[in-house]
Amino acid sequence: MKLVKYLFIFLSLSYLICGQVLSADCADVPGTTVTITADCQNLSILGDSANVTINLGVTINSTASNAVSTPNSTNAIITNNGTISAATSRAFRTSAGDVDKLINNGTITAAGGNEGIRSNSNITTLTNVGEISADNKYAIHNRPSGTIGTLDNSGTISANGDFAIRNDGSITTLTNTGTLSASGGTQTDIYNAGTITTFNNLQGKSGSNPVTFTKSLPTNYNVIVNSTSDYGQIEFSSFSGETNTSLNFGVHSTSTLAASTTYSSVLSGLNSSNIASGTSGTFVSGSTRQTWTLSNSSGSLWDLVVDDDVDITPDTNTSVTTSVKPNVILGINNLTSVTEVNFANMNTYDCDLFDKNNICLSLGSRYTSINTPKTETNSAVLVGGYKLSDTLRVAGFYHSNLSHKTPASFKLSDKTPMTGGLVVWNQNPNHLGYQLKLANAQQQKNATLTREVVGSSEEGKGQTVIEAKSYVAELQYGYQFSDDTLLRPYFAARSAVIKQDAYTETGLSSPLSFNEIKDKSTTVLLGLKFNTDLTHKLSLKGSLGVEHDIEHSVDKLAPTGISGLSTVSLTDSFNKTRPVVSLGFDYAIKPNHRLSSILQYQELPYESKTESNAYLYYTIGF
Repeated sequence: MKLVKYLFIFLSLSYLICGQVLSADCADVPGTTVTITADCQNLSILGDSANVTINLGVTINSTASNAVSTPNSTNAIITNNGTISAATSRAFRTSAGDVDKLINNGTITAAGGNEGIRSNSNITTLTNVGEISADNKYAIHNRPSGTIGTLDNSGTISANGDFAIRNDGSITTLTNTGTLSASGGTQTDIYNAGTITTFNNLQGKSGSNPVTFTKSLPTNYNVIVNSTSDYGQIEFSSFSGETNTSLNFGVHSTSTLAASTTYSSVLSGLNSSNIASGTSGTFVSGSTRQTWTLSNSSGSLWDLVVDDDVDITPDTNTSVTTSVKPNVILGINNLTSVTEVNFANMNTYDCDLFDKNNICLSLGSRYTSINTPKTETNSAVLVGGYKLSDTLRVAGFYHSNLSHKTPASFKLSDKTPMTGGLVVWNQNPNHLGYQLKLANAQQQKNATLTREVVGSSEEGKGQTVIEAKSYVAELQYGYQFSDDTLLRPYFAARSAVIKQDAYTETGLSSPLSFNEIKDKSTTVLLGLKFNTDLTHKLSLKGSLGVEHDIEHSVDKLAPTGISGLSTVSLTDSFNKTRPVVSLGFDYAIKPNHRLSSILQYQELPYESKTESNAYLYYTIGF
């Protein structure tokens, strides 16, 4: 008997020793990249930015709970290709630590109890391709303090007891293209005592296994439809008196709808008052728009009824041509003022009145109007100049638009003020003879473009930035025509680029994306400036000129987002040769104080549009 007793003790000890060797405690992971290649027990992930991979065939287990835990991690990435198993509960647990990504390609299971995954903190993305399960209840339990940004299930999430998913915290987006299953107790797949913002669901018809959902409704529910035999179905219950008792219904963008088809029993347990978005809508795929209706087939049961297909390409092409094209041209024309500043015909953003300190300051207001459709801008302008010598000076300006009045379909606002600078050389101190001016200007504006409805097309709005840059060189010759009249024939050249950034529309079922548009031009201008003294203090000034684009190109408008859309040319209405006239006065209040005004009229590069502006400014020499 003693021999048998000793043998039993020996065998028991051997078993324990072997068990410890085969399944020793896992080494803690302190914010490093680790691949686990052998079985172990109770893995703790610590620190910042740990990246842990559990290989295929490897088991992380616990004889009790918390086979894998993240007690104080941040930004952890965990990929499970093997098995995470707890003998009792909580195979995977987040407590105070945050997880950036949890990717399960293998198995996570509470083999003898509850909570395959228990989250008390934040999981940014939880992706399940494999299996998450609990032998009793709650395959996934998101606690009141838990947040899950995206939960994407294409595998199986199951509990042998209550609730495949119990949410007491918040889930931003839950997408189920796999299986949710609760096979015991109340047999409810999802129990939501917290907040689920968006639930996208495919489970239902193909397996005759609709998702069962109890308590507070999701804010948005989107059915996923793959075919007439494979689409989402859901049964809601017990939401009366909960936080959310209504939802917005939609068809997920990845769906494929058949024309003139009824998808039966997509919703159950709701009446019309629980469907906040209404019972009809549209779905756009490619060039096809389909109108759908939720039909109350019986009691609280709703079918999804899809009408005939409508080809929206022709009307969308028309909406691009009739509203987006004019808005792009309107934006380019509005930014043309940037390229015209300091050009020969303007000659306004300059400061050439100096006193003993060789400093010049000018403060003014400018009003600009463009016709058809009419746009108006009011601006404040500050110009400063400095005389380096009797024949050389520099200047810079700051131009801020105080208000924009534009059509309803096109809104503008300054992203940056218009700024620029110039350098001027004169042959003689009295400014007679030759003068050479080099200047530049630039500005960015925020723009909101609206594509208006045409027939079956949708209204689309997009935000973009329009930027303009210009570089100018001007040569003029000043001579005294008479005792009171000065004439200045001039020649100038300008290089300019106006660029509208690419953008994508928002707030519609089938948004269009538009490409970057660049308008590039090289322009020459010939003309004559004059200045006539009317009195010893008042003088009349003006200019006559013609500008001509020796090179002008602009990208085509190339929308995408719906198949069959056409590109749109913007060059069919170029106006390459354009007259420019200006007229104004200077009034010498004091030798170093001057009040000036100038009125200007010119044709613009597109569609024979015209611009008129008035500029009033006060200049002081220091």
